[in-house]
Amino acid sequence: MDLKDREHLVAATGVLVVVGLVALGVGLFLAIDTLGIVPLDLLTIVHVLIAAVLGATALLLIGRVIERAARRTMDLRRASLVLTIYRLVAYTTLALVLLAVAGVNGLALLAGGTFAGLVLGLASQTVLSNLIAGVTLLLVRPLQPGDRVTIVTWQYGLLAPAYPPKFYSQDTLVPGYTGTVIDLSLIYSVLRTDDGSTFKVPNSILIQSAIISHDLPERWVRAKYELPVRVDPELALEQIARAVRASPCVSRPDSVRVLLNQANQSTLVVSVDALCHGNMEESPRSEILLATIRVVRGIDAPTPVRPPG
Repeated sequence: MDLKDREHLVAATGVLVVVGLVALGVGLFLAIDTLGIVPLDLLTIVHVLIAAVLGATALLLIGRVIERAARRTMDLRRASLVLTIYRLVAYTTLALVLLAVAGVNGLALLAGGTFAGLVLGLASQTVLSNLIAGVTLLLVRPLQPGDRVTIVTWQYGLLAPAYPPKFYSQDTLVPGYTGTVIDLSLIYSVLRTDDGSTFKVPNSILIQSAIISHDLPERWVRAKYELPVRVDPELALEQIARAVRASPCVSRPDSVRVLLNQANQSTLVVSVDALCHGNMEESPRSEILLATIRVVRGIDAPTPVRPPG
C-alpha cells in the first residue's frame, strides 16, 4: 500500500469513527430516555460493522479506478478535483447508509444530535476542524495541485535580511514554505518544497495561512554585486545592462534596470533587476551574476605595460 492509499484509508477510518461516535451518542440518548426508537441489539451492531467494512473497501477500490482513469484523461488539477468530490460524496453516502442500517430515523437523529455533538466536540476538535477546513478549501480553491506557492503562517510577518551595512536595502524575506502543491485532501494537503522534501500541512492551519502564488510565466529577479571603487561606475552600469539584456534568461530586455545601490570609500554596490522567464529565481540570478562578473573583470583588467623601445 503506497502513501496515497494509506492517506485515503486514514480518512475513511476517521469518517467511520465519527459515524460510530454519532451512532453511540444517539443510542445512549435513546437508552437514557427509553424512547425505544433505535433497536441497538447485537444483530444490528453486526450489520453495521459488516456494512462499514464492505462499504469502505468498495469505496477504496472504486476510488483507485476513478483515480487512474482521471489521471489518464485529465490534467493534474482537474483529476484532483474529481477525486476530492468523489471522496466527499462517497463517504457522506456511506455515513448515511450506516445510520440507516442502524435503524436511525430522522427524529432519533435530531434528538441525539445535541448529545453526540457534545461528544464529538470534546473528542474530535482537531479532526473535525481539519475536515471542515478541507471541504472549504475544496469549494473555494485558493490553490490547486500543480501550483507553485508560498504558504505563510498566520502571523503574516516579514523578516529583514541580515545584509552587511554596504548591502543594506529595503528588501524583505517572506517566512514561509515554498513549493509545488501535490495533493489536496480532506485532512491534510501536501506540498513538495523546492529542496525536494514533502511538507504536509493540516487543512485547519492552511485555511488560516496567506498563500502567495508563483504560478507565473515570468518574474522579477534581483541580483547585487560589489564593484571595486576604482571602476568607472557609469561605464560599468552601461556595460552590465547591455550584457544582462543579451542573457537568454531575460524575457524582456527593455525591463533590465542596473542601478548604483550603495557607495562608500572602498566599494560600490550595484543592483540588477530583470524580468526573467519561469517562476524560479535561482537560475536567472546565477546567469545575471555571471554576466556581471564577466563585464567587471573586463573593465577592471590591468592594462599590459609595453617594454620601452
